[in-house]
Amino acid sequence: ADGYTLLVSSGTTFTVNPAIRNNLPYDPVKSFDPIGITGRTSLILLANKDVPVTTVKQFVDYVKASPGKYAYGSYGSGTTAQFAGETVLYAAGLKMTHVPYKGSAPAMTDLMGGQIPFSVDTVSAAIPQLKSGKIKAIAVTAAKRSALLPNVPSMAESGYPDIDMDTWLILAAPKGLPTDVKARLEKALATTMANADTRAKLVAQGFEPAYSNAAASAALINRELPVMRALAVRANITAD
Repeated sequence: ADGYTLLVSSGTTFTVNPAIRNNLPYDPVKSFDPIGITGRTSLILLANKDVPVTTVKQFVDYVKASPGKYAYGSYGSGTTAQFAGETVLYAAGLKMTHVPYKGSAPAMTDLMGGQIPFSVDTVSAAIPQLKSGKIKAIAVTAAKRSALLPNVPSMAESGYPDIDMDTWLILAAPKGLPTDVKARLEKALATTMANADTRAKLVAQGFEPAYSNAAASAALINRELPVMRALAVRANITAD
């Protein structure tokens, strides 16, 4: 913990894996000193282009008309995509079968091919196929619209204000970082995140620049952990 060994990882490391795995070799709070959040990307509810659904209301009515008939895909069991999907189902009172894939690519292939009618994926993964018209966007699961897809509504604005789920990137160090070193790293990250070229490169990778300092990053982890754990229990989400 000297400031020369750093970790760049996602919310999965800090709030998703601890909710579904009991044998992690680290503690999401006690093992790290967060430096700051660098970027965020929303999850998005998608539909095959031939499914007669274009809005959240149409989606809810369509699925409610045949409980348990329809499935949605994600890029894996116990991923942020499944957590987002189950959050939507719970909020809307829907029953669907979750189909986990080994990554976004096979899930997207089956969505485009009609093997599954719906899926949940990251905005960045969905953008190329949305632009080509091969799939349809229903809504993002973050509290507000994505700057990358400004014409796609959020679940919150579509009648489900409690839905707010995205994924984020964080810079962290091993626990025990000296106070002065942590302050230098935090300041350096803030300066880097204010750089226009850096922000443009994040956008090119599908992430919205969203700097948060060390205290705000730690607060985010502490806030999300109990939410994810409760959701995992309620929806029986596991790592397998």
